[in-house]
Amino acid sequence: MNEKIEELCRQLEKEKKIRILFAVENGSRAWRMSSNDSDYDVRFVYARPVEDYVTINKQADVIEAYFNEKCERIDSASGALIDFVGFDVFKFAKMLSSSNPTTIEWLVSDIVYYGKQNKVFREFAVKNFNHISLYHHYKSMCRQNYLKYLKSGNEATYKKYLYAYRGLVNAKWVVHKKTVPPIIFTEALEGMKKVLPSPVYKKINEIITLKSAGREKEIVQNIVTLDSYLEDFLKDDSDAPKEKSHVTIHELDKELKNIILKKKN
Repeated sequence: MNEKIEELCRQLEKEKKIRILFAVENGSRAWRMSSNDSDYDVRFVYARPVEDYVTINKQADVIEAYFNEKCERIDSASGALIDFVGFDVFKFAKMLSSSNPTTIEWLVSDIVYYGKQNKVFREFAVKNFNHISLYHHYKSMCRQNYLKYLKSGNEATYKKYLYAYRGLVNAKWVVHKKTVPPIIFTEALEGMKKVLPSPVYKKINEIITLKSAGREKEIVQNIVTLDSYLEDFLKDDSDAPKEKSHVTIHELDKELKNIILKKKN
C-alpha cells in the first residue's frame, strides 16, 4: 500500500501543480490502533510555485482527495480506503506557530509515505510547543468522544473508548512528562502506567487487544470503571498546565522563505 500511496502523491502533485514536502499517516494506523478494515489517513504539507503566492486571487490552502480500494478517485470520504488531506505550507506554519496539535502530530508521525518531515518545523514543534494548548486539545478530544458516544449509552464501542482514553492519556502525558506525547498510543499508555489506576490501565490494554481482533465497532455495555475515571478527569482541571510559552516565530519565517524561494524540502 505504501507504494500506491506514494504514486497517488505524485499524481496529486501533477494534478494540483504543487510540491508535496511530506505525507504521513495520522490516524489509527499511526497510533497503532488499527484493525483489518481501517482506512489510511494520509496527511500532507505542500508548497506551490512562488508565482501562486503573489496574486490577488489566491488558491485554496487545503487540498482533499479520496480513493477507494482500487485507488480510484471518489467524491467523498464515505467509502474511501485512502483519504488525503493536505495543508499549504503557509497555513501549516501558521498553525504550528500557535502549537496546533494537528500539525505537531503530523511532524512526529513515524509512518512517512512520501518526502520527509521538515527538521526545522519538527524541532520547533518538539521544543516550543504550548503545554496549555496541547493539554486542552487532548482533553477536548476526550470530552467529545465521551459525551457523544459513551455517556449516552447508545453508541458505546471499544473504538470510542480508545479514542476517549487516547485524549485522557495524552493530556496526562503533557502534565507529567512535559513533552509531546508519543504518536504510538501503547507507548503513551505504558508511560502513564504509574499515573493511571491499575484497573483502568489493564482494561484499556484488554480493549486494545479486542480492537486489533476486529471488534472495535461492537456496541458494548458501558464500562463503569472507565466511565467513572473519565468523569473525574473531565470535571477536574487542577493539574492543567499554567505556564505560558514565550516563543519566537523567526525560525519558522526563515524556513518558509527557504522552502518557497529555494525550493527546499
